[in-house]
Amino acid sequence: MYKLSYLPLANRDIADAVNYIAEAFAAPKAAFDLLNALDESISRLKELPYSCRVYRPVKPLAQEYRIITVKNYAVFYTVNEQEKLVEIYRVIYAKRELEKQLPLPNSHGLPDREG
Repeated sequence: MYKLSYLPLANRDIADAVNYIAEAFAAPKAAFDLLNALDESISRLKELPYSCRVYRPVKPLAQEYRIITVKNYAVFYTVNEQEKLVEIYRVIYAKRELEKQLPLPNSHGLPDREG
């Protein structure tokens, strides 16, 4: 079994999404449903971290990211095999241009350097 770790930016992404749905749409139940769906889907990665596809952007990134779609959100993560660790990097509204949300932060929460 793998451990899960959320980068601070991923936690902020989730909080922002839930708050936006709850406040902008006055839909607290929908916000709660999203939170539960994210938790359920991400928790499954502890057992099956390689079950989701590798993200292949136009420009290569410094490391391999995997992506899982939960409702209308794209969850980006990496698998550290040595530490048996799944790191959640970002949770982004999937209908946005994902390429513009990259580069993803490194494990210190800083963006990866290009090239």
